[in-house]
Amino acid sequence: MYNVCVFSTKYSYRWLKNCETIQIDNINLQIFFYENLVDLEMAFLEKVKTFDGVIFSGQIPYLHIQRNLPDHFSKVPCAYFDISERDFYFKIAEIQYKYPDFSFKHCIIDFLYKENNYFRLKEIISPEDFPYLLGDTVEVFGHPNAYDVVYEAHSKLWEEQKIRFSLTRLTNLHSFFDDQNINLILVTPTLESMKSTILELLKEIEVADLMNSQVVAGFLEFSMSQNDPTEIEYRQIALYKAILDFNRKLGISLITYRSAIHYELITNYKDFLLITNHQEMCSLVEFLRNQLSFKVKIGWGIGKTLQEARIQAEKAATYCTGSLTEAYILTKENQLIGPLDGNATATMNDFDNEKLVKIAEDTNISLLHLQKIYSLVYKLKREAITAEDLSIHLSVSIRTANRLLKRLEETNYATSITNKVTKAKGRPSKIYQLNF
Repeated sequence: MYNVCVFSTKYSYRWLKNCETIQIDNINLQIFFYENLVDLEMAFLEKVKTFDGVIFSGQIPYLHIQRNLPDHFSKVPCAYFDISERDFYFKIAEIQYKYPDFSFKHCIIDFLYKENNYFRLKEIISPEDFPYLLGDTVEVFGHPNAYDVVYEAHSKLWEEQKIRFSLTRLTNLHSFFDDQNINLILVTPTLESMKSTILELLKEIEVADLMNSQVVAGFLEFSMSQNDPTEIEYRQIALYKAILDFNRKLGISLITYRSAIHYELITNYKDFLLITNHQEMCSLVEFLRNQLSFKVKIGWGIGKTLQEARIQAEKAATYCTGSLTEAYILTKENQLIGPLDGNATATMNDFDNEKLVKIAEDTNISLLHLQKIYSLVYKLKREAITAEDLSIHLSVSIRTANRLLKRLEETNYATSITNKVTKAKGRPSKIYQLNF
């Protein structure tokens, strides 16, 4: 059974309560009220931790959370109840029956925009008879003062006597017009539309649930400068204890298998995203750096099967060539992500690798080094780097870094620029503008 949180204001509940009558297998709807958008933010942060999906009563709360809490918004499937084309024309037929003098030319409709293709009204009505709109895109509802923007648009047209009808999606807009003689017509989603939204959300939840159930393997290997049985045993025990302490700290359970100088970890995709902060930063790296005096290579592998995930994890660990504990991810699509060392990471897709393979052939620089350089560019968010930057990131000497950059320059994959802004004495260092 999936639990879905539905956020509503007291005004929207007048029509939204109908969704409580919808019976769908595996879905349990719970409605929560909020007073304002600040109140909604606090409620969302609380409920997103315990619910499988979230539905908002309309565009404004949905876009507000999407804009103001993007990280939390992306962690759970979200949707909002919207008006369908069928709902719209059903309401238009009702309006024309009640108000024989109704005309599109003399009304504003604040829920028509390009995202819903204006409900194909532009195919029916000539431009001179087309209704007034709030804007051409739904993004106007994401404005920080969306309610005021909508009210002012309606109010201005009434003051200028350009309209006789206001069709709105906002349930509480009438509260802005309490003292004005304005014919405000509320258009809300039908029961059928709400059921359709819930079913679409259910599909997203099931996909997310399937993703979260994927098996992910971890491969942790510690380095040994010499074959000292006592030191190997010490590092085995120290690493195992650190893994247990990490489990306790995060409140998760990593299934752990021990070998001679490495450990295998098994977890699900949901916990893996928690550990790696959605593949941006590996908290296990930071934890082991603080707990252990020796370096650990961490490889994460995602595969269609457990065996495939294990193979990918072991491959990923081979990319850990730095002097400190670090982590890489190798997905089932052979995407290499890393290093996950607490900073921004680079994602190597097949297209990137094809380009880097070509550069490797032209420059005689190893593909691994080129991937590291690419990762550095991504991390720094600039293509101009120095030998010092490269030395730190690749864990190589300044001389080796200079040699790599010089090779790139000789093959026209980099251009050297003298760094005129430097506080260091002596010859100014070179900045290399990469051309990958």
